[in-house]
Amino acid sequence: MKSFIALVFLLVYNSFHCQNNELTNKKLISYYEAINFAEDKIATNELESADFYYQKAFKTFKEPHANDLYNYMKVLLNKKDYENAFKHYQSLDCMKYKFEENFLSSHFPNSEQYKKLKCKNKFDDNYRKELDSLFIIDQHYRKLSGGNYAKYKKEITKNDSITSTKLLSLIQKKGFPNEYDLGLSSANLVFFQNFYYIIWHQLATNLYSPQVVNFSSEIIKALNKGKITPENAAFLLDLNNGTTNYSNGNFDIMQFLKNEDDPERPHDYMEKMLEKADCCYVHQWFYPEKRGEKGNNLVKDIDKRRKGIGMSTLDQSLRKKAFLLTNKEYKMRGSNLVGINFLKDEDAENFKKSFIKIK
Repeated sequence: MKSFIALVFLLVYNSFHCQNNELTNKKLISYYEAINFAEDKIATNELESADFYYQKAFKTFKEPHANDLYNYMKVLLNKKDYENAFKHYQSLDCMKYKFEENFLSSHFPNSEQYKKLKCKNKFDDNYRKELDSLFIIDQHYRKLSGGNYAKYKKEITKNDSITSTKLLSLIQKKGFPNEYDLGLSSANLVFFQNFYYIIWHQLATNLYSPQVVNFSSEIIKALNKGKITPENAAFLLDLNNGTTNYSNGNFDIMQFLKNEDDPERPHDYMEKMLEKADCCYVHQWFYPEKRGEKGNNLVKDIDKRRKGIGMSTLDQSLRKKAFLLTNKEYKMRGSNLVGINFLKDEDAENFKKSFIKIK
């Protein structure tokens, strides 16, 4: 009897494990392959090829992610194909994306010449308002803390329990929403929806608010329905599970910060710290020829998992990160700088010895 129970458990575990680690939707697999090639071509300034791959991707999947619409619009603008770029601008505008002031007039001075599209989006505003109210609760004590979360540990723990439990219930009832369901009014300028932060704060290693629920199953379901990008899915999966399945710190681009004010409230002076940041550093593994057997095996292993959920390779990602240091017009998830804060200059200098400055 015990053997039978153990066998059933093993089968259930294996089934769950497989379901929660793969993109199986063939249409989306093709879509992301084309998107990854398109972004790689942007990073090498091959805009004709990028255009080709975006066309291929958008023919495959009829609800392309908003960041892909934005980046394709930028490719077309740089190719001076204003009429087709304007179509993607309108799609984003219909989703209520928060464009910079004067974006339309500066990028499309002759927009009156182009065909106007009628917005057909039907957003679930009640769902969005429910999610926004949860986000307000999630952020309340974090904002008060100024980064010193230990001061409000009890309050943050209580609120995180409320928001995460409610969010999971809503997703299970109404489905995992994206910009086609909610619009982009509750997302930041790199298309990260506010409710993602509630999932983020359920990280397995949270010292101030222990994990109440794990969203991994819902994230993979959403990935296979095209409701979340592979980059955002990977980021949230690793946080929820305390893993580094899809990334490695040796492949980040880093900047070194110094908090010269109140060390207990590090977030209060973040803008000033970023202005004085020492940037930009990479581990020597940034360069393939310096990885050796250990580095190559690690990259191969991570790339296999990344491909399994539709992500680009680490090397493609590194090219994008380096490109975006000096090219701010495109918006690609997973390409942010990583900041490290040191209180003492000598600590930062000792740490830098393992890194190479590239800018």
